[in-house]
This record gives sequence, structure tokens and C-alpha cells, in this order.
Amino acid sequence: MKHKMILKILKGYKRSKVDWLISFLIIFYFLIFFIERISLQAKTFPENEEIKSTIFESRNATREPDFFISGESTQLLGFYFGVGFRRVKLILLDELTITDSDGTANGIGVNLGYFWNEQVIEYERQVSIMKHTKTFSYQRDEGDKIELIQNNFWYIKYPKIKRDLYFHYGTGLQFNKMRFTGIENRDSYEDEISLGIEAGFSYFVTPNFSVFYRFSLGQHIPFVTSTTKTSFLKQSQLHTLYLNYFFPL
Repeated sequence: MKHKMILKILKGYKRSKVDWLISFLIIFYFLIFFIERISLQAKTFPENEEIKSTIFESRNATREPDFFISGESTQLLGFYFGVGFRRVKLILLDELTITDSDGTANGIGVNLGYFWNEQVIEYERQVSIMKHTKTFSYQRDEGDKIELIQNNFWYIKYPKIKRDLYFHYGTGLQFNKMRFTGIENRDSYEDEISLGIEAGFSYFVTPNFSVFYRFSLGQHIPFVTSTTKTSFLKQSQLHTLYLNYFFPL
């Protein structure tokens, strides 16, 4: 009887020891788990704070030039130059008219301008070589083909209509040099001055490239020429399509 009680006590002791060991291992496991979890959070916290501070950090962005902001009243500032293709009509002497719509065969047009605050000062050079159906004379010379060199100085207003599209209009002076072709003597040129007006549109295909259309009318100024001398060029009408390149400042 005594031996059975001792065995029962030993079995109870062993079972309680095993239960205690299991409980200890479970507590130890959870303790390690929470320690690692707390350590991991402590490591990631500075990284999260660094990311947040990076996201909300204020940056000094470079201001985009007004010229490249679409849909606003931009102010162009800079130089431009271009080459033009034309349709030319000239009224000579006593209502003698020469017309040539071949934009490449009758000469060239070039322009150079300075743009600021929706206005332009521009130099334009037009060279036209035109042929009439009949021979005609002026002073002591005659022929059916003439050469006209126009050096034009324009003052132009350049209001913006909408995004990248501008309207322009202006006035200026045209200094004309004219003669029959085939005459080598430089003194053979007739020098005359005309008053010019111009109008048209300009569209910026890219910030540095524009398609520029101009209609210009030059009218001879009578009081500049001697009353005893008949004007060679009465009037010039030119439709010019320029391809202009713009250099912003």
C-alpha cells in the first residue's frame, strides 16, 4: 500500500514537471517573439520617418519660363529669323502690272526681328525677279524682265489670340532698288521709298519654331521723288509665308 502511494506521488511529480517545462517553453517562445517584433519596429521606425520626411520635404523647383506655359498671357522676348516663300504683284509706271505666284522662282524673302512685350522691330529683305509678257521701257532702258530689291523696316504689334497663335500688324518704310535685268552698271538701279503696311498671323509649332504669314502693301511716296521724274514702282503687294526660328532671351 505504501509503495503504491509513493509511485502515485512520483507520477504526479513527473507530470507536473513536464507541464511546467512545457509552460516555460511556451512563455520563453512568446518572449523571444515579442522581443524580435519590438526590435524590428524600432529599426523600421527611423526608415519610415525618413521616407515621410523625404515625401513632405519642400523643394525649390526651377520656375518654368513664361514662354513655355501654355494657355496664359505669355511674353515673348528674343530674336528670330527666317526664310520666306512669296506671291508677288507689282504695279509699275502707268498701271503696268506684273504678277508671279511661283513662290520659289521669283526670288526670296528673309527677315530678322527682335521681339519684346508683344511688339517687334524687324528688318526684312525681299528680292524679286519678275518677267512681263511684253517689253516696256523706263528712262533710257527697256526690257521685259526686272529685278527688285526691297529693304523693309517694320514696327509691328504682336497680340496673342490663343495658345501659340498670334496676330500681327504694323507699318514701316520700304527702300526699293529696281532695274532691268542684264544691266551690270550699279548706277542703273532706281532708288525709291515706299510707305508700307503689313498684317498676318504667326503660329508657334514648337517653342522655337513658327510659321509666319504676312501680307504687305507698299505704296510709293510721291513727295519723296522729284515731280519731273516718273516713279518706276507704284505699288507692291506681297504674300509671304516665313519659316522662322526663335531664340528666346
